[in-house]
Amino acid sequence: MIYREFGRTGWQASQVGLGCWQFGGAIMLDGRPDGWPGIDDNESAATIKRAVELGINFFDTSDMYGWGRSETVLGRTLEEVGRRDTYYIASKVGYWHDDQYRRTWNESKDYILRACDASLRRLQTDYIDLYQCHLWRTECWTEFLDAFETLQKQGKIRFYGVSTHDFKLIQHFDQRHNLGSVQANYNLLDRHVEQEVLPYCRARGIAFIARGPLAMGKLSGRLTKHHNFDANDIRSKWLENENRQNFERDIDTVERIKPVAQQYGLTMSELAVQFVLTNPSVSIAIPGARNRGQIERNVAASLLPPLTDSELATVRQAAAAP
Repeated sequence: MIYREFGRTGWQASQVGLGCWQFGGAIMLDGRPDGWPGIDDNESAATIKRAVELGINFFDTSDMYGWGRSETVLGRTLEEVGRRDTYYIASKVGYWHDDQYRRTWNESKDYILRACDASLRRLQTDYIDLYQCHLWRTECWTEFLDAFETLQKQGKIRFYGVSTHDFKLIQHFDQRHNLGSVQANYNLLDRHVEQEVLPYCRARGIAFIARGPLAMGKLSGRLTKHHNFDANDIRSKWLENENRQNFERDIDTVERIKPVAQQYGLTMSELAVQFVLTNPSVSIAIPGARNRGQIERNVAASLLPPLTDSELATVRQAAAAP
């Protein structure tokens, strides 16, 4: 495994971590699927343990994933692994649901403090290494900052971050100059963070966590325009109404990139992971993995040589709209 500096935290984090959303399984939110069907807790635990064996030391979850199921599985498994001081647990707060499973936004300091205690119990740990605001947009950043600073003083969290692509919100969370990390989508199909977010993070020593390096499977190269998703799969929304046009456009883009990957002797997944990791502003990429085979492939892809400037230019040209 290759390790990188994680912003100004002093951590050496594995350059590929494990995104743990899928371990929450399938849930319904606002009457729509918002999770991943076919998840087995035993295989999830085996995947986490295999990740540790391969040198991964960063695990990203949220209280929202399976309404605590992901945190519970991760916490129970890492408790069995032991050696708590050798890995970093990142979780998130902000979203929850009412009794009808409609999304709620929870932005008060008191709620954040209570939510952290609940996450600590599920994770079976005394502290969370990185606690992140999960809301893409909020006007209550001061509530989050006050809560995060209180939790730091109590020793319940070590650093805090924000999970968003909204540049102004990132600046708000950094107004006290203590923002540990930013998490946002970054992949061959979504490069918006290259414009403002990545330069900002690098200039200020803020760690950047690249989520979705495989674009939820689109960049695996295995999906076609006619792919059918399980009705309980969050990705089923890609096939609805105007979303289908965007999905088919993305698949067309992947088809243009495939020959480039083959030219370089790479699979699409390997090229996608290396594209993200080659950017020096990226601290870590956190692809998800449903099973041990997927985590092994993700780690293997991360250990390949970085793309050259010439290769990057060719990939970007292939990805550009015709």
